[in-house]
Amino acid sequence: MLLLFAATFFCVWLLERRRRHLLFFSLAFAAVGSATIVQFALWPPDIGYNTIVSAMLYAAGPLLLVEGALARSSRSMPAALHAAWFAAIVGLLCYFYFVDNNLQVRVYALNIGMGSIILSGAWKLKDLMRGNVIDRAMVWLLLGLGLTFFARVLLDGNSVPTDDVDAFFESKFWIWAQFSMSLIGAALGLGLLVVACADIVLALKSERDTDPLTGLLNRRGLQGREARLLSARRGKPLGVVACDIDRFKDINDRFGHAAGDLVLTTFAGIMRKRLRAGDVAARTGGEEFIMVLNCSLDQAYSLTEKLRREIASAHFSGLPQDFAVTCSFGIAKAHPGEGLWDVIGRADKILYAAKRAGRNRTFAEGLQLPSAA
Repeated sequence: MLLLFAATFFCVWLLERRRRHLLFFSLAFAAVGSATIVQFALWPPDIGYNTIVSAMLYAAGPLLLVEGALARSSRSMPAALHAAWFAAIVGLLCYFYFVDNNLQVRVYALNIGMGSIILSGAWKLKDLMRGNVIDRAMVWLLLGLGLTFFARVLLDGNSVPTDDVDAFFESKFWIWAQFSMSLIGAALGLGLLVVACADIVLALKSERDTDPLTGLLNRRGLQGREARLLSARRGKPLGVVACDIDRFKDINDRFGHAAGDLVLTTFAGIMRKRLRAGDVAARTGGEEFIMVLNCSLDQAYSLTEKLRREIASAHFSGLPQDFAVTCSFGIAKAHPGEGLWDVIGRADKILYAAKRAGRNRTFAEGLQLPSAA
């Protein structure tokens, strides 16, 4: 069964090679599955060599699993730490066979070592508990799996003989270990498959809702967040800013579309730096952008003016040093019960009033403070 999960994760990785963690999961299941076969089949038949081979495979399993869990979050365990864990487990098992032959100690060392590796991985990912439900599930899977290794030796470790290998395979510990490994292996495999599928679905949704050039939300992404943005208000003010890069068509015509794309990405980067927690920005058209700000109209005006001045003084790659890119802004306040796109419609009208007044300006609904270019 473990090898079946290994093959499944490998096939999924072949379809999504960017997701290296799937390959690590595949190798982890393959390592532990192979270790079990080595013990059952007694290959190699010499108990000493069998101990070394199975120890190496068992030690590799949790290390690969943890590395996969870390890789999923763009992290990794230092190679030196991998080597230290591996050497400690294999070294202890070899010592308690070749130097001081004690099967019971080997069982304790292996299970405590494997459990410790997995729990250390869960600890490194503890910040994911503040993430989405899939991130939290990943941590709980590691935590639950790690604890089972400790529970196994605490509950049945005393039933392991100290030196009789044949008696070990008939011990209560071995029987329960195989039974629990089957159940836990299936639960872990299915759980990780659910996590992998959910990751792929979320990535596809993100690609669908994100503008590929600027990395901001696109129109569909903003529409999908309308209910969340409005419900998060809870009676607090919400300002909507409509933005438009002045004479963007002229920039494309004079300097080319590559330069125009650089203007868009630079503009989006400056805008993103101005956003605060809870604020949202989207590119809704060619050179048209929307910001949804969790603040009053006055605060939205102040933030937008800072953005306008920063844009006007910024240098954009692909354009002459003395060429100034300017933007116009229109700000509207959301009223109770009003839909987001109704507010955006009003902000658009205010934006076009700013453009008619000469561009490079910020006009705000109800404020007698139109900015001068």
